[in-house]
Amino acid sequence: MSVSIWQTAHDHEASPHQVEVAIIGAGIIGAYLAVRLRQTGTQVLVLDSGHPASGASGRNGGLLLTGVAHSYWSAAQLYGRAATRELWALTVENREAMIGWATRLGTPVRRCGSYLLACTRPQSEEIRRSAAMMQQDDLPVEWHEQDPLGRGFGSAIGIPNDGAIQAALLTKALLEHSGAAVRELAEVYHLSSEADGVRICARGGDVVAQRVFLATNAWTPLLVPEFEGVVLPGRGQVIATAPAPRLIDRSCYCDDGFEYFQQLPDGRIVLGGYRNLAIEQEITYADHTTPLIQDALVAFLQRHFPELANHAIERRWSGTMAFTTDGLPLVGRLRRDDRIAFAVGFNGHGLGLGMMVVEALLRELAGGDASVFSARRLMATAA
Repeated sequence: MSVSIWQTAHDHEASPHQVEVAIIGAGIIGAYLAVRLRQTGTQVLVLDSGHPASGASGRNGGLLLTGVAHSYWSAAQLYGRAATRELWALTVENREAMIGWATRLGTPVRRCGSYLLACTRPQSEEIRRSAAMMQQDDLPVEWHEQDPLGRGFGSAIGIPNDGAIQAALLTKALLEHSGAAVRELAEVYHLSSEADGVRICARGGDVVAQRVFLATNAWTPLLVPEFEGVVLPGRGQVIATAPAPRLIDRSCYCDDGFEYFQQLPDGRIVLGGYRNLAIEQEITYADHTTPLIQDALVAFLQRHFPELANHAIERRWSGTMAFTTDGLPLVGRLRRDDRIAFAVGFNGHGLGLGMMVVEALLRELAGGDASVFSARRLMATAA
């Protein structure tokens, strides 16, 4: 979000466009926010530096999963049992909302189920403990002592109602359904608090909004200093094979999300992960793939699916995720200007939590409680 004076020479000459609400970011979060705000008759303008779903919402693995990055057992150690139970229930509610919207709007979605797979003996034990705790907490779960895929993994947890989704198409469909105005290629590079609203300095002309919503995820610290050191970028790399015979029937997730994969209806296998091989180097906004991680993804594919050893890789890409210091999203308002609200920091689980995080933000703005997502837990600068 760095823009020179030469690039905006004429942007300030005309009077700024006045709007009731501006949403910065046209990913799944911004799109769903637009839907919810438009349901109340609010005038909404969505701005994006690129196009709808050009960020992480269009660059993910397409998995729609119950839970967060950690296993249920690990999450209970981090957040406490009650908060973990609440988180899992929210991801179930979010999954149903995502499937419901995709079905309603006619975008691709499959309720194919999921597996959380162990890659090591310690992970197998952790997954066993997780399954037992989930059963105690009345959460639907299948326990597999042995690898249900027969592909060299360990034990596994199965969630039969999880699925897979085409999030880029859903994002675009939500925006269209909302009826909100959308400005593409409108990079926002500064926010200024003024008496008559928040001035949004953007390519193509300034906007003054009565309320601003940040749906900018990893890019938020580049625009709002309060998020520096609280939200960090993390690049995720993905490959997609050419169509192959049917080998996998569920969305799969392993190693705390450092590997994840699914097979599309057309036979292509989508596989992502291995950010942990170069954690420091992957804290970046750079949009390119690297040989180290791409080679690791191919090796994983060949190790667990040897029949694909010589199969073509059709596409390679990366996307920028946003990570918080405690692994949970942030919602709230800025203390210095409570007209600026935000829902950011999804830790690679925007598809699994996004809609419910938006609901938490709207609930807090209405005087309620954002619960486990409240930014006040990490940010003294949040109202």
